[in-house]
Amino acid sequence: MKRSTNRWLILAAAAIVNFVHGNPYIWTVFQPYVKEEYGLSTAASSLPFTLIIGIFAAGNMAGGYLQHRAGARMTAFLGSLIMCAGFFLAATAPHSMPWLISLGYGALGGFGSGCAFAMLTAVPQAWFPERRGMVSGITIGMVGLSGILMNPLCDRLLASFGYRTAMLWVTFIYAVLCLGIFFLREPEESGARICAHQASQASLETDSRQYTPLEMMRTRSFYIISLVYALAVPAYALVNPVMKSLGMERGLTDTAALLGVVVASAANVAGRFALPWLSDRTGRRRVLAATYLLCTVSAFGLVFARGALFTALSSAVCLVYGGVVSVFPVVVSDRFGTKYQGTNYGAAMIGYSIASLVSPLLLSLAGQEISLVVAGLASLAGLFLLRFL
Repeated sequence: MKRSTNRWLILAAAAIVNFVHGNPYIWTVFQPYVKEEYGLSTAASSLPFTLIIGIFAAGNMAGGYLQHRAGARMTAFLGSLIMCAGFFLAATAPHSMPWLISLGYGALGGFGSGCAFAMLTAVPQAWFPERRGMVSGITIGMVGLSGILMNPLCDRLLASFGYRTAMLWVTFIYAVLCLGIFFLREPEESGARICAHQASQASLETDSRQYTPLEMMRTRSFYIISLVYALAVPAYALVNPVMKSLGMERGLTDTAALLGVVVASAANVAGRFALPWLSDRTGRRRVLAATYLLCTVSAFGLVFARGALFTALSSAVCLVYGGVVSVFPVVVSDRFGTKYQGTNYGAAMIGYSIASLVSPLLLSLAGQEISLVVAGLASLAGLFLLRFL
């Protein structure tokens, strides 16, 4: 009974701390202010968002590596420290050095966030092997919930105090929430035996072998998983960082555009909570096929959508993205085990990172409409490749 109670406490702590890792989703509110205050182009003011999600996978891999040497709690603490230090640097960037925002919020924030996030998803999964989808939905769902709660707060802080003070407040809030890391604990040997017994009672189709990262990279499944994961990214990466400003260009008022951001964040959260839970019951492949089909239709529709339709399709893209980033950690642990989940999931995110970095380049070279067509084609390719997963 004590073990059961402890694992729920660990899950709750991991979920609360994971709230801070919704940090990329606040950039859609910060971006117009940074663009104006520092005199940057749309592409340059979107670069911090590109970096924070692009470098995130490297942080995941580093976190998984450190876990087996320093432990999950210390790894998560160090990652959170780096993340908060990066945000503080971004908040204090002088007008003559706007690149410090990309370095602080983007590079340091993404790397530190990835280190901590790897622990906050892998450790709860180790405690709940029979409910991996549910656990992934809860922990990663909190990341999306962050967008719903933080975006209106950040918008008010930005309007009242400007960019610097708003970013300092965000740093403080995240630092306080990160204290929950001290409740994180990996299963001990006896706890691991209990978890193994529970896993043996589960009806999930999993591979019981625990693959090291090198062993995983020798399998065909690894490359298919990484590629399919990457193909879901372009639609979201092209829309989310400029959702508010693009919505206003498509006929929405400032208030309606902000409301659209909140609605899209809610869709993101719904995808994170619901789709992993659903995948426990209907299968990962079936759920992913539905999401990639929805993403294909939405990306093509966003080429011409205006007003309320723009908000609806943007929200659909966010729902898909939320579901994908919550289901794929479970896909990786199902296929390759949980022992090296932090490193393995980080490696599987290589394609995700490349797609995150390439998407803004595509936007600058081809423009918004053509880029969205390419994103729709990418989602369609992902739908086709799921048959090999």
